[in-house]
Amino acid sequence: MRPVSILLLVTLAACSEPPAPVAVPSPSAEVDAKAADTKAADAKAETKAQPQPKPKPVVVEPTWESQLAALDRRIEGHRKVAERNGRSSLAFGRLAELMLARARLTGDYDDYADAEEVIEKGFTVGPKDFGPFMTRARLNYTLHRLDRVDEDFTRATRLPTSDGDELFRRGLFAANLAFQRGQYEQAKQGLQQLVEAEPTALPALAGLALYHWKAGEFDQAEPLYQRAIESYRGDEAEPKAWLHLQLGLMDLDRGRHDEALAHYREGEALIRGFWLIDEHIAEILTLQGATDPAKTEQAKALYLDIIERTGNPEFMDAMAGIHLAAGEEAQAKEWIAKANAKFEAQLQRFPEAAYGHALEHFLEFGDDPAKALDMAQKNHALRPNADAKRLLAEAQLAAGKASEAKAMVEQALATPMRSADLHATAAAVYAANGDEGKAKEHRAAARAIDPTIELPEGE
Repeated sequence: MRPVSILLLVTLAACSEPPAPVAVPSPSAEVDAKAADTKAADAKAETKAQPQPKPKPVVVEPTWESQLAALDRRIEGHRKVAERNGRSSLAFGRLAELMLARARLTGDYDDYADAEEVIEKGFTVGPKDFGPFMTRARLNYTLHRLDRVDEDFTRATRLPTSDGDELFRRGLFAANLAFQRGQYEQAKQGLQQLVEAEPTALPALAGLALYHWKAGEFDQAEPLYQRAIESYRGDEAEPKAWLHLQLGLMDLDRGRHDEALAHYREGEALIRGFWLIDEHIAEILTLQGATDPAKTEQAKALYLDIIERTGNPEFMDAMAGIHLAAGEEAQAKEWIAKANAKFEAQLQRFPEAAYGHALEHFLEFGDDPAKALDMAQKNHALRPNADAKRLLAEAQLAAGKASEAKAMVEQALATPMRSADLHATAAAVYAANGDEGKAKEHRAAARAIDPTIELPEGE
């Protein structure tokens, strides 16, 4: 998905030093003082005649807070424009786009709800056949409501155009949508065409890199991400930070924890305080804590800070995992209960968006396999990609449906997508179906991608 672009750089004037105390001259020094004043005046005039270098502004390091504040100022400005042009669906659409950017930046469902409200208002003003169709398509795509996207996308693109930027945006959306639906060849071809047409376009390069990464083609993915970083010329730091994050996540998938952390730190240096980067740093610190308890304490402190900032139940699960690893079951249960409540609230409000994240929670910590299976089936129905198939196979296996899990994991294996997690799931499924030969093959394949992956004992 194309990263959010928001103005980040803030310049401040350098602070002046405090004034020195004023000395009162004595009468006997008055003549000398006048002579000194004359000499100083001459020197000042001479200095003034020389060209003086302009003071350089102090550039303040971008932070998540400054990025959010800059975006909020833009939102407020566009809100005033929309209110002044109360019959303009275009004005409400532009406002909603900025609000969607805020939601992606904060991860807060309240922001998505606010954006949706503005979008719907955009359909109540202006001519009946016009409205922010593309903006609503993007909202529904982001919230995984893929069953609601097609009609709006068709309405938004019904008019032919020769505008290159518009054609690029349409092609990118179509390719990303195909990827989420598991239509991998269509997605790959679309992204390749976009990269050929715009060799330095960050979203196309990142999209094609993601395809190769998820296909296990890391040697093809990494150069594309690096090319995107080197090609980026924007003033905003967030897109480049996001690219470093992707490189780190790709290293994490291969068990390269130190390399992943190095990429996260590069992203962190570009935007301080961005919770999305911070949480992945905490994840690596947790993994490193297996051999260095101090790292575990650092991870806990960071997770607690992120939970305070975001209220995200996924990080409550992370805290539960840390306590379970330490044998602290009581503390773990407290975090699991808090996460349960949060996930249930998300499922009530935006179920499609919550399915994938909540599903992993209920598979790991839940006690109702039927509930997890229902969630996995709904998630797969909306976006039947390889990852959704893997999660459905895990839910089927947990519910005692080993043969159905085998059929589903084989559907995932029939796609070009490959990951250590997929092979690990396949190994568990084949073992449950009594095919130890194939289970052994997939355990080896999982370890070939990620030598650090944890598999059940005896495997």
